Amino acid sequence: MLNGARGSTRVSDGTRRRLQQVAADLGYVPSRPAQTLRTRQSRVVGLLTGSLENPFFARMVSLCSEELERGGYDVVLAVRRSDEPTDLHLLRALNSRQLDGILLWSETSSEVRERVQRPDMATTVVMGYRIPCRASVSGDLEVGVREAMRHLVAGGCRRIAYFALDLAIRREGDPRHDVYCDEVTARGLAPHVITYDGLAFDVGAARECGERLASGRGPLPDALLCFNDVAAMGALMGLRRQGVRIPDDIALVGCDDLPLAAELDVPLTSIAYPLGEMCRTAVDLLLERVQAAEGLAALPPCHVLLPTELRIRASSVPKPPPTVGELAERRPAAPRRPHPRREP
Repeated sequence: MLNGARGSTRVSDGTRRRLQQVAADLGYVPSRPAQTLRTRQSRVVGLLTGSLENPFFARMVSLCSEELERGGYDVVLAVRRSDEPTDLHLLRALNSRQLDGILLWSETSSEVRERVQRPDMATTVVMGYRIPCRASVSGDLEVGVREAMRHLVAGGCRRIAYFALDLAIRREGDPRHDVYCDEVTARGLAPHVITYDGLAFDVGAARECGERLASGRGPLPDALLCFNDVAAMGALMGLRRQGVRIPDDIALVGCDDLPLAAELDVPLTSIAYPLGEMCRTAVDLLLERVQAAEGLAALPPCHVLLPTELRIRASSVPKPPPTVGELAERRPAAPRRPHPRREP
């Protein structure tokens, strides 16, 4: 009764309300350990993500936590530090706490993906990529990258480069890079990959790379397809510091469509990753599996692939040449000649 259940018919509504008021006055809260012993559920879910210095993961934590709290679950957060080569130890720590389930986005692929497939992790949902034997949900980056490439080519770009941190290229499974190479090769061109040392949220490293690109010898690319919005913002700042005009000299396309992308002084074209829908879907998949496990059942693995879309803004759309009428409006007015004066 005090935990919100209404299964008893022995207590009237009036008595229930009076007891709940007394409990509130005394500051009573239900004992989570006691509930766990009775129901064999902790009502706590683990969430493993990349560094929260990356705004993409910070928003993911906010969205997932909101959905879980709405469903009556608390969240234990495990965050991989930027200097850690793997997050396997974080996954093991979460699993040892006997949580009801785990939501997982791992950027260190092989060891973690193997561990997640073991039988003791049946109530785990993977975000961001597909994995055998487990429920997962991700955005279809292939569609978004191909749409971005078609948009750039239609705008007259022929020398399109892929701009990313070196770690993203070396890391297993970067679909943006792979699709970019396919698209460029299909047009009979050689891929041009520009990399820099740093992290996914290191806008300063991307800016320095953009400055080096602009100050180097040889022709500049017509366009940069960037690993994420942070890389695109860094490239934007670095190129403009060297006098490169965006998008007249180089068009830019980012990925993720962070809220800041549309607010820049040159609004950023970006591949919109369906982060909100992904978090809602992942939580739904997880709670379905938690409830099934409570009834000693098991749901089959599934993968939900969510669509991405290209949000076109000023960074990839050069301004058309001015019309004759616009040129006339810009032409300064001729100075007024003074009227001749007659003197007596």
